[in-house]
Amino acid sequence: MSGMFEPKTDKASRKMARTQKEQKEKRRSRIISISIITVLLLVTAVAILVNSSFIRRTLPVVTIDGVNFSTTEFEFFFNSEYMEYANFMSQFQGMGVSMPDPGRPLSGQIQNPETGETWADLMVERTLERLKNLVSLHNAAKANGFELSQEQRNEMEDEIAMVQMQATFGGFPSFDSLLQQMFGSSINEKIFREVTEFVKTAGDYSEFVRESFVYSTADLAAYYNENKDELDIINYRSLIVYAEEPDVDEFITDAELEAAYQTAVEEARLQAAAIANGIENEEDFIQAAGEYREYYTEPELTLRANQAGRLDASSSDWLLDEQRNYGDVTVLYTEHGSEIIMFVSRDDNNYQTVGMRQILISREFIDPEDFPEGENDPGYLAALEQADLDARERAESVHSLFVTAGESEDALIDLMAEHSDDTTFGGYYTDITKFPYQSQHFQTMKVVPEIEEWLFDENRVVGDSELVYTSAFGYHLLYFMGLGDPFFELIAEDRMRTRDHTEWIDGLPLGEPVRHFAFILVTM
Repeated sequence: MSGMFEPKTDKASRKMARTQKEQKEKRRSRIISISIITVLLLVTAVAILVNSSFIRRTLPVVTIDGVNFSTTEFEFFFNSEYMEYANFMSQFQGMGVSMPDPGRPLSGQIQNPETGETWADLMVERTLERLKNLVSLHNAAKANGFELSQEQRNEMEDEIAMVQMQATFGGFPSFDSLLQQMFGSSINEKIFREVTEFVKTAGDYSEFVRESFVYSTADLAAYYNENKDELDIINYRSLIVYAEEPDVDEFITDAELEAAYQTAVEEARLQAAAIANGIENEEDFIQAAGEYREYYTEPELTLRANQAGRLDASSSDWLLDEQRNYGDVTVLYTEHGSEIIMFVSRDDNNYQTVGMRQILISREFIDPEDFPEGENDPGYLAALEQADLDARERAESVHSLFVTAGESEDALIDLMAEHSDDTTFGGYYTDITKFPYQSQHFQTMKVVPEIEEWLFDENRVVGDSELVYTSAFGYHLLYFMGLGDPFFELIAEDRMRTRDHTEWIDGLPLGEPVRHFAFILVTM
C-alpha cells in the first residue's frame, strides 16, 4: 500500500492510547485542583466579606428609588421589624399563635408549612415593605426642602440618650455593644444615628403634612353630621340572660345533651321576655338585674357607653334608630340566651372640652393582707379611716395655704412641687371629655365621676377652685383652666386629617426594592 504515512503497529497504537489517557487524567486532576482552590478562595472571600465590618457597612445590599441600604442598615431594620412583630404577637400567647425559636436563625425555621416560607422570608418582606414607605416619605421630605428643626433634633437626641441609658444600666461595656446585640454585629453609634435621623425625618415630615390640612368650622360640622352614626356616643343598659348548662352526666348521647341545651336556651329567652315586660325605667332595670343575678347589684355594672361605630352588629340598628327614646326596651336573641337592652341616651358630643390643674393629696396605702381578716378586719377599717383622716388634714392645710396665697393659678403651681402627689403632666390636664376618645394621633381624657361632675358644671368659670374628695385617689385641690374646642369638632378634625393624610401617602410613589448580590451577607 502506498501513501504518505506508514500504518502503525498495534503495539504502537496501544502505547499512544495509554499516553493520551495519562495526559487526560493529569489535565483532569489539574482542573479539579484548580476548581477546589477556586471554591476555597470564594468561600474564604465570602467569609472575609461577611466578617468585614467595613464591607458590611458600605456595600449596598438593597436599593429603593435611589436610596442604598448596606448590610448593616438592612439588618437594623430587619431586627427592628422582628422585635416589633414579636412584641405585638406576644399579647396573643396561648391563643394558638406560633412564633419562632429566638435561639435559632430565622432562616432555618419554617413559618408557613404550605409554601415553605421561613420566618426570615416573612421578616424580609415586612422589612422591605417598611423601607419602601420610609424611602417614599424621606424622598418627599427632601424634595420639599424639609429638615428637622432644632426641637426635633433635641427629641432625637433624647431618644438616643434613652438607648444609651439601657447600655449603662444593662452592664454593657459600650454603647456599640448594646446596639450590636439588638440590631446586628456591625452597627455602631454613627450608623445608628444616621438611620435614626432617616426614620425621624420621614416620620416628622409625614406628621408635618398631616397637620398642614386646614378645615373650617362648617367643614367639621358637615363631616360629623354625615358620620354621626359612627361618632355619636350611645348610652344604654344591658343584661344578658344565659341558658342554664345541662348536667352532662344526665345524658347518654350528644344529641340528647344538645336538645336539652336548646330547651334551656328557649327557657332563658322566655325568662328575658318576662323580665323586660316589667321594666319601665332605669330603676326597674337595675332592680331586675340584681334580682336575676347578685353580681348586678351595683348600678354601673349594667350601664354601657359606646361610640356608635363600635356597637355590636346585633344591637346597633335598634340603638341607632332615630325614633329611639329614653326607656325603650328590647330583647335580642343570642346563641346562649337573650340580651335585654334599654336605651338611655344618644350624645352628639356637642360640648366643650375642659382643662384643669390639680394638687393631689393621696392617702397612705393600707394593705388588707397585713390584717388577719383582710378587708373585713376591724383593725384594717380603723387604719383606713385614720389614713383618710390624715390625708384630709394635709389637704385642708394645703388648701389654706392656697387661699392665703390668693387662689391663683400661680399660687397652685408654687405649691405643687412640695405638696402634690400627682406626677402626671405636672398636675396639668387638657382635652378632658365625658367619653374617652383615642386614635393613633389624638386622645382625650376622662376623669373620675366626682371630678367630672365638678368640671362640667354649667356654671363653672375660669379660676374656680375647690377641694374635691374621690374614693379612688384621695383629695384633689382643683383649679379650672377653662373651656377648649367642642368635642365633636376635635373628633371630626382628627378623622378628616387621617383621611386626607392617608390619601396623600397613598399618592406617593413607591419604589420597588432591587436586591444586590451582597444580600447574601445579611445575617438572618
